Amino acid sequence: MVEITGLRLAPSAAMKEKRLAALLGGRDAAADAALAEALVAAQVRGSLELAGKVGTPEEADTAAALRRAVFAVDPRAGLTVEAILTWQAALTGERALRRQARDRPGGPPPAPPEFVASRLAIVQEWLGGDSARELKAAQQGALVYARIMEILPFDRGNGLVARLAASHVMTRAGSRRPILVGTDAGRLEEALPAAFQLQTEPLTRLLDDAAERALDVLIGALS
Repeated sequence: MVEITGLRLAPSAAMKEKRLAALLGGRDAAADAALAEALVAAQVRGSLELAGKVGTPEEADTAAALRRAVFAVDPRAGLTVEAILTWQAALTGERALRRQARDRPGGPPPAPPEFVASRLAIVQEWLGGDSARELKAAQQGALVYARIMEILPFDRGNGLVARLAASHVMTRAGSRRPILVGTDAGRLEEALPAAFQLQTEPLTRLLDDAAERALDVLIGALS
């Protein structure tokens, strides 16, 4: 096993890290603008696929909004309600929490509108506590993703915001940017209901795999 920024990597990821290090030849991948762009482009494309926007008239506008959102929040900052609202505003031009009741067939009901703000505040408070810092990056990402999708704080764009939030907390915790793509939809559909019941292991594994996919993107950009 190889330790990278405090995270224990799977054997396949460790091999990819070695391959990436060889290709970089001592350079810092985080300081390379072209590599950073490759990761953002892959993440935007994957989120478009999951949102069903690829090949639609909305694809270009949604891609531009996603790019704005990626850079809208300081990557060093903790996850806050303000950050979540900022992503929503960048994505949709709206900065308002949901005011209408929603249902969820086959799952727990989303938060009633009058409790949306307080439940987001609980997410912020929890992530700022010591218990969150004891979790690995993908575990933090899974909890944030699940809680946002459980609350459904907005009328639209909840999945996009949830993925941005998960990516934010993971990279802040030392992970590479998770690249979720359209082929992950089935695993997400299975993992999220389990995560609503605090069984976050399937979603954590998916986000770990998505972070490993970032290595593939970097290696491909350098090869």
